[in-house]
Amino acid sequence: MFIMRNFLLSLVAILAVTVSVQAQDPVKALKKAKQSFGAYKVDPGSNTDKLKEAMELIEIAAQSDATNGLYKTWKIRGDIYNSSVSKEAGLVAAGAQTGFSEEAVDHLYKAVESYKKALSLAEKKYEKRDAANGLSEAASYLNILGNSYLTSQQYAKAYKPLRLTLELDELVKQNGGQSVFADEEEYNNNLFVVAYCARVSGMEDEALALYQKLYDLKYDDANVYAAYFDLLNKKGDEEKALKVLEEGKAKFPGNTELLFAEINYYLRQGRMEELIGKLEMAIQQEPDNVSLYTTLGSVYDNLFQKETQQEGEYDKDKAEELFQKALSYYQQALEKDPQSFDANYSVGALYYNKAVVVIKEMQALEDDYSREGLRKYDEKQKELIGLFKEALPWFQKAEALNPNDQNTLIALKEIYARLDDLEMSAVFKERLERVMNGEELDEAYFKQ
Repeated sequence: MFIMRNFLLSLVAILAVTVSVQAQDPVKALKKAKQSFGAYKVDPGSNTDKLKEAMELIEIAAQSDATNGLYKTWKIRGDIYNSSVSKEAGLVAAGAQTGFSEEAVDHLYKAVESYKKALSLAEKKYEKRDAANGLSEAASYLNILGNSYLTSQQYAKAYKPLRLTLELDELVKQNGGQSVFADEEEYNNNLFVVAYCARVSGMEDEALALYQKLYDLKYDDANVYAAYFDLLNKKGDEEKALKVLEEGKAKFPGNTELLFAEINYYLRQGRMEELIGKLEMAIQQEPDNVSLYTTLGSVYDNLFQKETQQEGEYDKDKAEELFQKALSYYQQALEKDPQSFDANYSVGALYYNKAVVVIKEMQALEDDYSREGLRKYDEKQKELIGLFKEALPWFQKAEALNPNDQNTLIALKEIYARLDDLEMSAVFKERLERVMNGEELDEAYFKQ
């Protein structure tokens, strides 16, 4: 009974404190918040409870009609939350802490909100300046927050604080505060990083506006021209995109970023013949880049298929020449990296595509029951089996490298069926169905 009585008395005491805080007069709460914050600043290490008390009290003032229209309410609120963030920001900047706590991030955005509100209510010049300087401090913390995300390559998360830093810098300068950035060059460098974050995070509209700004500023980096060219193309402004590309090529002759941007453009356009020279140039500049060899091989593979898919008779000599060039570039890629999934798969696909041509030729002979017709059909059948056998080990290697690739599983299922190995065809049919149903296979069927 004694224990229960003490418990009830404690509960009443807690409720009494809660009620007293909630019932606090907003004008008095504002005054006390300032006093508690002042006590905290005298000795931050020992007076953390005073900072918490200041936060509770300032929220009463911020939520009351009697005080939420006052400049000083929001200026003090901004100061309180900035102070709450400052310690963590210092630890992150020094490398002693990898990132901000959720509470610190919340407090940082509350500080920004508060100073912006204070600016909107400021009437005197010094009030605007003081609020602007508070924003400048908050912007420096946003910059640290954004950079902590960049370190872990969380570009989408980095975008918001870094973009807001740029916006606040403009607002600060307009109201007599000190810029967040040391000089124009530092500002432009940050603008470049924000644009990059937007682009790699798929925020194309935001990225386009930012890269346009960098382009107008004549920012000295080939990536600006390459990225802006690509984004303009995606928006359908091909005329302006090509103008930007030519300017970039003139300013940065031989730059591989611009070259690759142009290659991707031709790939999307399906302009395969024009791609060959671009890719050959890229290979000269980056001879160890495996993807360039596989891409050039796929261009010749595409041209081979285009030649063989013509109506009526096609030029067999030309088709064979294209086939051999495709095979040559895939083999060069494999010499650079035998474990390249793309190169292994591409060789298998090349033989498979040639087999498809033979199947069409066999279909044209199906109604010819003459001795000569049957002889030709048998020859084509042997050629077909030979091509599938050529393709098989490459798809087996591709499956060993990536057991969850659906196209590889489809090819293996079909090839085994064509080779009358129905048991193996069923194995890959079952594995394909599992992958298509969302399962991820832990192990490859074939071992390297």
